[in-house]
Amino acid sequence: MEAMQNRSQPDVVPVELIQRIQSLLPVQEAARTCVLSKTWSHAWSTIPHLGFYKISEFFSDKKERDYIQFMDRTMSKYVQNNIPIESLKLKLDNKLASHLANKWIPTVASKSSFKEHSIRICYGSDSNIILPDEIFSGKNLHTLSVIANRSSPIETVSRNPVINCLNLRVLKLERVKISEEAVNTLFSTCILLEKIDLSIRSDMKTVLVKNLRYLQELKLMTARPFDVLNIDDVPDLRLFSYHVGLSEFHPMKTFNMASLTSVTKLSLDGVTIDVEFFDMIKSKLLSLEILDLVIRDWISERWDFTNSSLKRLTLTLRVSKKIDIIQFNAPKLHHLSYDGKTMPSLMFLSSNVPEYIKLELHLFHTVDRSFFLTMRELLSLSSKFDIEISNMSYEPLNIDREIRFAVPSTNVEQLSYYSHSHKSYLHWHLSFFDALITLCHPKYVTIYILNEYF
Repeated sequence: MEAMQNRSQPDVVPVELIQRIQSLLPVQEAARTCVLSKTWSHAWSTIPHLGFYKISEFFSDKKERDYIQFMDRTMSKYVQNNIPIESLKLKLDNKLASHLANKWIPTVASKSSFKEHSIRICYGSDSNIILPDEIFSGKNLHTLSVIANRSSPIETVSRNPVINCLNLRVLKLERVKISEEAVNTLFSTCILLEKIDLSIRSDMKTVLVKNLRYLQELKLMTARPFDVLNIDDVPDLRLFSYHVGLSEFHPMKTFNMASLTSVTKLSLDGVTIDVEFFDMIKSKLLSLEILDLVIRDWISERWDFTNSSLKRLTLTLRVSKKIDIIQFNAPKLHHLSYDGKTMPSLMFLSSNVPEYIKLELHLFHTVDRSFFLTMRELLSLSSKFDIEISNMSYEPLNIDREIRFAVPSTNVEQLSYYSHSHKSYLHWHLSFFDALITLCHPKYVTIYILNEYF
């Protein structure tokens, strides 16, 4: 009797809290809460966070049509009854579902309650999806994310859309074709932006990131490098990433990094490494802790990484051009990773050497005595090493018996060796590996022999 009386009492939990609880549960579990009471059922049917996720391969044709009709009915109910929508997340994997989304985006985006919009295109290239200009119309929009599949058509917006999303904090556009004018208008209008992540396929010449005083993260990926990238008055910027998608290198003509003094993590691919660059690392980036460089070209033959705050450094060299010496004067550096096609000489000027060093070498030409002597000198450091060597040379190895070392290093944790060779050259590669083992005694070894016989 007491249980029945308790059941008849009205809910004391606010609807907003109920909806928060439902939003944290898996969809099936959240739907089951409808049986608790009418309040819980009403909360579920008016939850302000909508998400439609569908993978066509798991549906029959009939179930797929039913699901799309369910999407349409749900959106119609919310719009006709003026039910608030705070976030809409769409994962679209066919043409019909995408057109249905375009039907509702203009209406939903203009709602005053709307704060988060996420669209992900997962299907193939059978149609073009044109994002309506209204996607930028939400005055209270906080987060906008549009991600296209690599094989799907590029989403587009008009060249000069009207930007009303003045409260936008997070902007993510991945593989989206958008005009230079639209991007620069977004940056100049949405002054409250905190995170920007753009992967752009359209050709842009000038990008201006100015007067964004709340910006903390800026990630830019472009198929072709910008002629001008101007970053100015971004005092809160902590992370900056710039990468060029093309494999061939086209250096950026102008790159103003004067406002990157507060950056703690810097990732670059598509800038020329020269003396001016090393001076900037030394004297401008005084808060830098993590530096990740993909290097396709350089002018200076002697590199000097001098920085008092740097802790982690990753160097990836895409060309076979040899470097004589890479010099480090970074007392806090504890993690160093080098990925290249030649074996460099590393010189540490500070009393501290990195606790961990990873070497990843891709060898296309024969190696000689100097290769092993340079590596032996490096292994003499009091660091832990992981070494990964991919040997793709078809030339005889120039190794004599004098290269055998009497006292091998024991500070190598993992040695991985990949041999890409014809069977007739296999004994040369085994000789190379034998020389490595006299150089160091690793704790773990993996060997991969890749050719038409193995």
